[in-house]
Amino acid sequence: MRDASKIASINNKDLILIQPNRLMRRKRQWIGLPLLSLCFLLIIPGCSTQYAYWNSPKPAIISPPFPDVTSATRHASFKIADDRGNQDVLVLLALSGGGSRAAYFAARVMTTLQHDSDLDILKEVDVISSVSGGSLAGAYYAVTEDPEFVIPVPRCRLDCEVFTGQSKIACQKTGKKQQLVIGKLTAEEKKAAQKDLRKAISGCAAKEWSYIERLFNLSQTKVSSNRIWISRDEWDERTKKGLLNLNLRFRRAHVEDLMSRDYVGRWVQNWFLPTNIVRYWFTAYDRTDIMAQTLEDNLFDTKNLGVPLKFGDLNPERPYLILNATDGTEAYKPQMQELKTKSQKMHFGSVITFTDEDFTEHLNSDIYQLHVARGVMASAAFPAVFSYVTLKDFTDENDERYHHVFDGGNADNLGLRSLSRVIKSNPDRYKHIIVILVDAFVEPPGKSSKNPEPRSSFSHILDMNFMDSFDALLKSNRQIGINEFLKDNIDIQDKLTFWHITFDKVDENTIDITPLSYDDNPLELKTLREGLNHIETNLHISDNDKARIEEAVRIIFRKDGPCLERIKKILLSENTDRSGLAQKRDACLLRPDLEKKF
Repeated sequence: MRDASKIASINNKDLILIQPNRLMRRKRQWIGLPLLSLCFLLIIPGCSTQYAYWNSPKPAIISPPFPDVTSATRHASFKIADDRGNQDVLVLLALSGGGSRAAYFAARVMTTLQHDSDLDILKEVDVISSVSGGSLAGAYYAVTEDPEFVIPVPRCRLDCEVFTGQSKIACQKTGKKQQLVIGKLTAEEKKAAQKDLRKAISGCAAKEWSYIERLFNLSQTKVSSNRIWISRDEWDERTKKGLLNLNLRFRRAHVEDLMSRDYVGRWVQNWFLPTNIVRYWFTAYDRTDIMAQTLEDNLFDTKNLGVPLKFGDLNPERPYLILNATDGTEAYKPQMQELKTKSQKMHFGSVITFTDEDFTEHLNSDIYQLHVARGVMASAAFPAVFSYVTLKDFTDENDERYHHVFDGGNADNLGLRSLSRVIKSNPDRYKHIIVILVDAFVEPPGKSSKNPEPRSSFSHILDMNFMDSFDALLKSNRQIGINEFLKDNIDIQDKLTFWHITFDKVDENTIDITPLSYDDNPLELKTLREGLNHIETNLHISDNDKARIEEAVRIIFRKDGPCLERIKKILLSENTDRSGLAQKRDACLLRPDLEKKF
């Protein structure tokens, strides 16, 4: 019993001695939490450079001297190496900013040009210069292909009887429009098809025949994106006829659907992905990166594998693509002596383009390795909502520098400055130059004159009058930009056709087509112009607003019929007499009294 009591006593003592050790361990645990937090704080600055930039240095290896004619031409450039359509006419398409309003407006105009009864005008476009929301439509067209490969033959004689029932070339003639639809061919079939082409097509100029041959070769190449450009009307027509096969359905919906998706809602959802939560808080990955990821998932990756598309993946059959952004970087000169004499063209507020020229000259970077979604997002990075897009300057490895760019609308919301650069880079090469400006500008509504308190509920926290100031600047810069473009190109005014497609051409008395809302006064009928002016600049658009834009496009194309006919006459002719078109020039101007003086 005595031994047992000793053991109990020892055990009790042991228990007493153990208690302080447990307390010490708990203290060490509590001390460890601040130390762990401190470690995170020390690690974060090191991680902050991760995902800070996405561009790559210019490769030292030069491309082979004899590249493949079907795939060598890169299409993010000001220098046009291969024309589309009429080889004597330069067709430039500018797509303005304006969020989903601009994206949907641009898409509807482009598909309307594509399905003209006389000529696929969209296939005549050589260059697309886009800003902000317009870049969604412009870049998507540049990475996609049509459901079938079509070779238009508008300026030649075409004999459809050459192609037998066994031929994989379908010859189509509808009114003035004549074209060939090319399927995938074996080596033997390709040789036979080339012979048939020479028999069927005649009366072409040498440059026109060379273009048709290039299209034929491109018809057998694979487009990286595996995505299609198809309008809603064509989608519905194919569905009714049972021509919309499973392959087409897998390759996404029609372009109007893609341009009108709620990208804000999808952006917010992507915020809560576990990988994005970690990257957002512990790296330089920001709101702009998440939206770029959202656009990539919906528009700018390969269907169906989801591999991000790069500028090197642009379809060589499509127009050249110029995405415009605004430089938000302080002016600086490189430290390297041999570079100090280099002119400092880039400065805060200037236009920076996602082209080979600007990336090479200012960043020593390879544009063709950059993801397309990053360029689109840089063009659409609206201040306050999105952060800067950062690009590393690889010019001097001993002087680490970065360019920070944001929404292109701040520098040029119309994309016309870049088109002036295209014209200057290709002087005396064309008999005619056609510029089609798709301008999604809406008149800012302003504050109600009946309300003594202009602030909204949110403005009690953050006053939103900065948005009004931004709209006022856009309105002022808009007409200045148009006049500057016409003035800069006054030396070619005799061969320049300028078509301004804008909501301003919708008559102010046209009744709105959408149903009245609950708050509307039935005695005060709204006009279509009022409805268009109230479409917000956002990456989301309602069904009613889509209907308004569709009606506006119908009205504009009907109203601008003389201008459209002038453009088609130029494109369909190989040797158009300029003097015969001079009297119709005013048909394409928004305000001839203002624009003719330039």
